[in-house]
Amino acid sequence: MEKFSAWRDKATGISPFMPTKFPLVQEPSAVKRLGSYTLKTPIFIVKFPFFVLAYLLYTLTRWIGFAKFVIQLLFGLTTTFTVDGVKKSQTEKLEQYKPKAGDVLVTNYISPLDGFIVSVLANSSNTVFLIPNKQGTLYQYSALEVFNHCFSYEESKPVDDLSKLKNKIVVLLLEGTPSNNKSLLPFIKLDNKYNFDGFNVKSLVLKLSPSYFTLPIPYLGKFQYLFQLLTNLSKCSIKIKIYKFDKFDLNQIKNSFELNALTLINQELNLDSKQRFINYYFDHNIKKDI
Repeated sequence: MEKFSAWRDKATGISPFMPTKFPLVQEPSAVKRLGSYTLKTPIFIVKFPFFVLAYLLYTLTRWIGFAKFVIQLLFGLTTTFTVDGVKKSQTEKLEQYKPKAGDVLVTNYISPLDGFIVSVLANSSNTVFLIPNKQGTLYQYSALEVFNHCFSYEESKPVDDLSKLKNKIVVLLLEGTPSNNKSLLPFIKLDNKYNFDGFNVKSLVLKLSPSYFTLPIPYLGKFQYLFQLLTNLSKCSIKIKIYKFDKFDLNQIKNSFELNALTLINQELNLDSKQRFINYYFDHNIKKDI
């Protein structure tokens, strides 16, 4: 991996853009790959019609139950939810901290599933996801559009007035792009027109395991990713921890991620740097200056 050393954080050695490929994708033996696909294809054939039906019903109704069915049953994703300062046994109190309308939650961005994971935790599709571009303009996405953003990085509808979103759950992905869940990318400085007064401020820390379910760069397509999800036979889990704050203080918010082993890495590993990484990852003939 020395050829990618230009994209390692100098202090920690972390390479936040490097994908951990699915075992089936990185299997060097063509015979073993063929054998695995042969074994997994019947599982995919059985599950895929249920996925299509749930997907269509969700897009028509936005009922979160269909998203839960896909995430929890078809994908087999288990969730552990905790809150800073609240014991796991205090279930009623934990429920009070789950995302709700009027909340603004800063979360790390790690996979195409992030939007649905947060929506399922909130038990609501009344959730909007705001992703900034490098100029600090926020763009609004649905959970499904966050899934698509992981593969294309296309901008959606720009946001001018945050006060219009106070009746929704607002989720901020301030890194602007996904990473491999080993660190926290530098937060993009937002345009001064954005004001979070009147919102309940929280951070939401995501830790996804195994790490190959993260997607820091789109090294495979949507259908390939879906195939891996539907045919996964290993335990897949997401740990979610919420912190509550009195005000929108980015230093305190960043600290909550560092407390969960997601170190903030150097400012050079930004959106421009990631684009150069992607270009070089797929074509080593390109100059690799960070």
